[in-house]
Amino acid sequence: MFFSWLSVTNSLHSESTYGPIILPFESTDMLGKQILHYEILEKLGEGGMGIVYKAMDTRLSRHVAIKFLPRQIASVSEERDRFKIEARAAAALSHPNISTIHAIEEVDDEVFIVMEFIDGAELKQKVDSGSMALGQALDFAKEIADGLHAAHEKGIVHRDIKSANIMVTESGMVKIMDFGLAKVKGSGLVTSKGTTLGTAAYMSPEQTQGHDVDHRADIWSLGVVLYEMLTGELPFKAGYEAAWAYAIVNEHPLSPSDLDRKIPVSVDSIVMKALEKESDLRWQSAHDFREALVQARREMETTEQTVKKKAIVVVPFNNISPDADSDYFSDGLTEELIMNLSRLQDMRVVSRTTSMQYKGTSKDVRTIGRELGVRYIVEGSVRKFQDKLRITAQLIDVQNDSQLWAESFKGTIEDVFDIQEQVSKQIVDALMLKLTPTEKVVLEKRSTTDAEAFDCNLRARDFLYRLTKNNIHYAIQLFKRAIGLDPRYADAHAGLGEAYAQLYAFHARQVEWRDLAVESSLKALMYDSNSSEAYAALGTAYLYDKETHEEAVMAGKKAIELDPDNFIGYWVLGRIYHSTDRFEEAADLFNKVITLNPDFYTAYMDLRMAYEKLGDMARTEETLNRALEVFDRYLAQHPDDARARMIHAQNLVQVDRTDDAREEAAKAMDLNPTDPLVLYNAACFYSRIMEVEKAVAALNGAVSGGFQDLEWMKNDPDLENIRQEPGYLEVAAGRGG
Repeated sequence: MFFSWLSVTNSLHSESTYGPIILPFESTDMLGKQILHYEILEKLGEGGMGIVYKAMDTRLSRHVAIKFLPRQIASVSEERDRFKIEARAAAALSHPNISTIHAIEEVDDEVFIVMEFIDGAELKQKVDSGSMALGQALDFAKEIADGLHAAHEKGIVHRDIKSANIMVTESGMVKIMDFGLAKVKGSGLVTSKGTTLGTAAYMSPEQTQGHDVDHRADIWSLGVVLYEMLTGELPFKAGYEAAWAYAIVNEHPLSPSDLDRKIPVSVDSIVMKALEKESDLRWQSAHDFREALVQARREMETTEQTVKKKAIVVVPFNNISPDADSDYFSDGLTEELIMNLSRLQDMRVVSRTTSMQYKGTSKDVRTIGRELGVRYIVEGSVRKFQDKLRITAQLIDVQNDSQLWAESFKGTIEDVFDIQEQVSKQIVDALMLKLTPTEKVVLEKRSTTDAEAFDCNLRARDFLYRLTKNNIHYAIQLFKRAIGLDPRYADAHAGLGEAYAQLYAFHARQVEWRDLAVESSLKALMYDSNSSEAYAALGTAYLYDKETHEEAVMAGKKAIELDPDNFIGYWVLGRIYHSTDRFEEAADLFNKVITLNPDFYTAYMDLRMAYEKLGDMARTEETLNRALEVFDRYLAQHPDDARARMIHAQNLVQVDRTDDAREEAAKAMDLNPTDPLVLYNAACFYSRIMEVEKAVAALNGAVSGGFQDLEWMKNDPDLENIRQEPGYLEVAAGRGG
């Protein structure tokens, strides 16, 4: 639900300031009526500075919030001008943590602002409903600081930051509301010196005394909001306005940790610096405030992990088999061990994608431990000859440079399940972890008892991780072979679902592949309801149809819940958030994907576009440079990946390497001239180099070939140069192809 920007009980602009409020229209008569092209649906709230309705913008078919100026204010030219300043100040700001102003309208004697309708709740409601988690409070404060920094950079001071003026959306994003008291640097149409604007409990000392204020008044107010989130109380207490002013100027509040001992001293210092009486002693910018919050959050997470969990990495086991092709088996055993240990709640296990970067490394264990922030390392070797196996493993404490455990196991391929179980159990014993009854069962659980099916599954995954179309088809055949040997083999069903999902997502949008991905993933979940991989495959399959976005979000979140290192889960959510204009959230998720899997080239393209939509050119350029390195490395290993080459061409154009870009694009078209995803990215490439006709033709070819993700297309900055072309408009309207 959208809650009013206006706090009736807290606002200094109470009825006593202006006399009884004369509403612009009788609220009971407004419902169902239309003003200009806005149909009034319901009243949302009112206060001294206006009344807010929910309405439907019939031109754009979207819900909006409309804020009317009370007539006794609208009739005063100074107040009317200040109301317009609110609109101009807020409309000048474009930031995901600031609510959007769509328009300012005048009808007869009425003036109103058309604003973004926000589904969510006031931050004050969340504070009043009970104690807020420390991490959430810091995250919310960071987002508020981000928004304030954007405003301050434009010379705008909010002057009324309070928990009732902050909205939290359904997705958990923070939005700063009500720039009604905003002071625009250099403007003469602001409240005169000597008057106080703001809400008493949140005002800085200079505000309470009617002095000139700058952006540091907002920093004080954010300090009050953070204090309130952390403790559930305000730092200063009083019963009326003059008492508030006295307390703020003369009294010193308790530290947050005095009220809640769980709050770290480092957070205390951040809050108390924001609440310094002298503005010169506070944080001097919202950016500095934000960075302190980020650092505190990082330290808190590190402390929590250190206290609660044993941090461990399983580096890829060396393949010392006579047959070099047995790499798949040693890599597969590494992955299986990672999966087993990851199911234990008191152990933090580095993800497979990160671990595999150390395959064949010459780095010593201390270096690896320092780079990954872990204390324990498992390493070993595998020798496989025909059906004979020899596996060695050791557990090393990097901090003490000591070997905690080592063992050698001999047997046949049929014994591999017993060996896996023994390795996991002995690592647990060496680390003196206390397992729950459920975890004991998990360590003994076997995904299959058929050794040949197990071997086929490992071979299939080796092909699957190579990403190219031919290799995925090889993987599909091997997964099917594993399922034929053991029809209840959940890991093989999940792998098959991921393979079909990869074909659908990255190679061609054939409905048959999407349906097979869904079917295989659901079978995997039937045999193992905790398969993160199956949920990730479901999310990928559902991703490209707007009608199944909700299912994709649910699947992506479930994949992450079951495995916090499942990068595909984060990627699915990021793509959907980007398609729905939530670019800041999308960027955060794509960064997480890259952290988990630095070689997943698609995420660099996605991240670059998110930053571009946010107007953050510095981070766009940084991401682009990182992407060029990744693509050079990837294409050296996978020279036949046409889609990767075409995306690389788009990146090269943006660093003024147009000749190299044309060469890459030509190679891509030679490799696969009919693939809809190659054609879509060709359209992006041609748009970038202003070859409009080719861009539109390629886009039509992509849609004809099965490309269906029109919502993504509409938010793709690579297509900006052809937005007004008739051919593009036909495609965007669903009439192309």
